[in-house]
Amino acid sequence: MRTFTLDRIKMLTVTDERFTPPKDFEVENLMRYGFKVIHDELYTVMVKISADWARWVGKEIWHENQKARKMRVAGLDEINGWILSFGPEAVVLEPPKLQEMVRKDLSKNLTQYSPSTVSMELMKEMRAV
Repeated sequence: MRTFTLDRIKMLTVTDERFTPPKDFEVENLMRYGFKVIHDELYTVMVKISADWARWVGKEIWHENQKARKMRVAGLDEINGWILSFGPEAVVLEPPKLQEMVRKDLSKNLTQYSPSTVSMELMKEMRAV
């Protein structure tokens, strides 16, 4: 099974080919743990949200398996981006693999904004103009 994000489809060609899903296929089972469109290994994720933001996050259902403290998701890439969008208002408590992903992404961001990196990038852009 493949999941497509419709707004990313640039070209479509209609053919005579037909697809018959397996008899035991249920879309609910496919989508149950996907955070958005990725379906991968299942992980139990626990994220601590600051008190100021918890009331906003709690009102929104981000995932059907969402609990107040934990949720099971298929894959970590999409939830990693969601967590990063909260900045310092969210902290990953588990799993360690997701903690490491967030740490690496934040480290990359810090490097991008270090004074020497920003200056070098600006100088490259100015030369290119």
